[in-house]
Amino acid sequence: MPTAVDELTELVATARAATESLTDPDLRQAAFERVLEHLLVNGGTDKQLDAASASETTAASVTSATAEIQDEIADRAFGDEQQRKDALAAYFKIEPEQVVHIFKVENDEPDLEIYSSKLPAAKSRALREICLLVTGARTALGQETTTSHIRLVSNHYGRLDSRNFMATLGQMSEISVLGRPGSKNRVIRMKALGAEASQALAQRLISE
Repeated sequence: MPTAVDELTELVATARAATESLTDPDLRQAAFERVLEHLLVNGGTDKQLDAASASETTAASVTSATAEIQDEIADRAFGDEQQRKDALAAYFKIEPEQVVHIFKVENDEPDLEIYSSKLPAAKSRALREICLLVTGARTALGQETTTSHIRLVSNHYGRLDSRNFMATLGQMSEISVLGRPGSKNRVIRMKALGAEASQALAQRLISE
């Protein structure tokens, strides 16, 4: 006979499964909490439903919770190009007018905008600098960085070494690569050491 702990564990697993497709981590956690609350309150009733009805009920609660949370979350996007310039300038400790020498900020997501000749010829060294600049810029704008972002930029500059790509990122002391080894797309987090390194790199590029 299932114990109270077993039932709670099952409800937690159900809530996790119901919200795992949400990509935004803050939204996913908030939706999980709402769905779990719904299941705890209505668990006794849901048990009396058939499997299909229970699934529909859980899906509906996810949709409802997601809509409510999205309404509650404040818009944190940088509304215009100047705001993005100011944010990047503050992060890299350069002047706002210098930002455009490194990044294109016309759109919400920053694009690396430097001459290929400014990057090292060696692919591993170039990957490190691309990672520092891209991750730093996205961090400054409150955006998540993934290995796919770095891979795309590296390929654009002709510096992608697919065979050693993940190994090179994993050896960087300036970042943390989250997620399961072997996953196709993993999250990158900038460390304090990385922020300092990215600032020094941006300042060097400006002075060249």
